[in-house]
Amino acid sequence: MYLYEYQAKKVVGEAGIPIPINRLALNPEEAKKAVEEINKPSAVKAQVRAGGRGKAGLIKLVETPQEAYSSAQEIFGKVHHGETVEKVLVEEKLDVAKELYVSVILDTYQAKPLVLISAEGGVDIEEVAAKNPEAIIKVPIDPLEKLVLEHRWLEAWGKAGLEGKVLTQAANITGKLLDLFYKIDAFTVEINPLVITKDGKVIAADSKVIVDDSSLYRHPELHDFKDLSTNPFEARAREIGVSYVPISDEGYIGIIAGGAGLSMATMDAVFEYGGVPAAFIDLGGGITEEGMAESLKLMLKTEGMKGIIINVFGGINNCEIMARGVERVYREGKPQIPIVVKMRGHSQDEGWAILQKLDIPIIKYGTTDEAIKLLLSKVENGKEGLQ
Repeated sequence: MYLYEYQAKKVVGEAGIPIPINRLALNPEEAKKAVEEINKPSAVKAQVRAGGRGKAGLIKLVETPQEAYSSAQEIFGKVHHGETVEKVLVEEKLDVAKELYVSVILDTYQAKPLVLISAEGGVDIEEVAAKNPEAIIKVPIDPLEKLVLEHRWLEAWGKAGLEGKVLTQAANITGKLLDLFYKIDAFTVEINPLVITKDGKVIAADSKVIVDDSSLYRHPELHDFKDLSTNPFEARAREIGVSYVPISDEGYIGIIAGGAGLSMATMDAVFEYGGVPAAFIDLGGGITEEGMAESLKLMLKTEGMKGIIINVFGGINNCEIMARGVERVYREGKPQIPIVVKMRGHSQDEGWAILQKLDIPIIKYGTTDEAIKLLLSKVENGKEGLQ
C-alpha cells in the first residue's frame, strides 16, 4: 500500500519526526481556508503518488489565501501519470538552508533493512546514484541487533558533513524512521527532502511510505488509508485478480511474473543489468486467459514503458492459457514495444508454439538473466524509435 503524501506525513509525524504545519483540502475554498489557518506563506501540493509534481506544475508556492484558492483551482482535476488530482496538501513554506535525503528500504538481496543517507536531497535518489554514487551512505541493518544504533546515525550523518545540533537532530530522526519501518511493516519509508531550515531545525518536508499489504491485518490504524491510497492501475489489477506494484517513476521496464518471489527476483536482476523497473504484476495462481490478457494490457498502459519481461513458471498457472492471453492482446494490435517471455512448466510446449507464431522471443531453457539481457538489448537498440 503506497500512501499519499498527506497520509505519509501523518504517519511520520506520529512517529515523533518534525513535519511542517499542514492541512488537507478537498477543494479550492478549503485550500484558501487552510492558508488562513496556517497564517504563513505556504505550498499547495497535489496529492498524487507519482513523482515529478513540481515539474508538472502541481506544486505552487503562495503568499496569501486568495493565491492558494487560485492555485488550487489550477491544480484540481489535472491528470498526472494516470491519476486525477482530487486533493491538495497545503503546508507552511519552509525557510530552507539545505536539503538532505534519508530512507529505510527493504534490501531484497539480503532480506534486511537498509538505511540510505545523503547530503544531496530534493532530487530522485536514482539520479544521485547515477551521477554521484559516493554521495549515498549505506548503512545495512541486522534486525536482530540489540545495540543502540544512535552512534551509527551520528557517524553516517557526520560523513555527510553535518555537525552540532543539526547532526543530533538528523541522527534522532533516522532512528525514529527505522523504528517506524519496523512498526508498520514497511517496504519503504523515505524523507526527501529532509530540510535544514535557516534557523537550524531539521524537518521532513516530504514523505513516502509503502506498507506491505499482507501485514495490514496487524495495522487497523492504517485501514482508513487503504481505499484512498489506491491508484487506478492497482484498482484495475485487483479487479483482474492480480497485484500491480509501482516501483519507480523513472522506470521503463515492466515485469509480469508468477508469484511475488519471482517478481522481486526479476526486479533485482533488471536493476543488476542496468535497467530500471517501472512496475511489476504478480499473477498469483490460477490466472485465466482473460486475466493474462488484461494484465499485459495494464502493463502496456504504464507510463514510460519501453519493454516488458514475462517471467512465469507453469505450476499452478498453465503455460498454454497464459500464452493464449498474450495472443489475445496481439490479435487486438501488436504492442509497439519489445516483449520477452521466459516460460517453463505445465503445458510449456503448447505455450511456446503459440508465442512462436507471434514472433515473441522465448527463453525456453535459459535463465532469467538471459531473458533480461535480451530484453534490455532490444530496448537499447530500439530506443530512438521509442522516444
